[in-house]
Amino acid sequence: MWEQRDGGSASVRTLWRARVEQPETYAVAGSEYWGISFVRTADGLLSAEMNGPTFRSATVDGVLGDEYWGVELAPHVMIVAAGKDTFRGATVALPVADGRVRIGERWHRVPNFEGLERWVSELVDAGTLRIDGGIRAALAGDRTGATDRTWQRRFRRVVGLTSSQVRQLARAQHAYVLLQSGLSPAEAAVNAGFSDQAHLTRSLRMIRGQTPAAIVAAHLSR
Repeated sequence: MWEQRDGGSASVRTLWRARVEQPETYAVAGSEYWGISFVRTADGLLSAEMNGPTFRSATVDGVLGDEYWGVELAPHVMIVAAGKDTFRGATVALPVADGRVRIGERWHRVPNFEGLERWVSELVDAGTLRIDGGIRAALAGDRTGATDRTWQRRFRRVVGLTSSQVRQLARAQHAYVLLQSGLSPAEAAVNAGFSDQAHLTRSLRMIRGQTPAAIVAAHLSR
């Protein structure tokens, strides 16, 4: 079971949850978004982790009965205790005890799926998360007040990837949606802004761990 919904606040991109109903290896796509996730195993063990922005896909071994839930933070949101330069591409375990999770030096209650968005707001109010208003404006196209080089450095520090990497991830995700909608790999490459189909194939193989042909085949087999 998989459920994902868009966030309703400026701090949250998506909220998601999953339950393993069939043991297998699942692919996790690369993403420019910082995430916090929780896992409750079938025997009741609770754990948590931070997931740094990454350009590469990964795999997760699903165990029957395990439950997952988490949040993707908006790209202009920083975890104060964790610089994205340090944790780029990393998955970092967070201490959990007595229904609370430690992020940096602060302990916070572990939220359920329904309370995730309110929980993120509590982390912002507590100072565990910080919203960078300048990067939020830059992501919307407003880069006034600094040189391009300064913006690039600030963008990489806050978001965790360069702006060109973020654009490539966005193109790959757009192409993935187009392939699932029935377009051919060649058509998806053109419509998503890739220079050619080979470039699309390289990007999807790295970011999602799949080729365009495999994505089309999986869609047709449903």
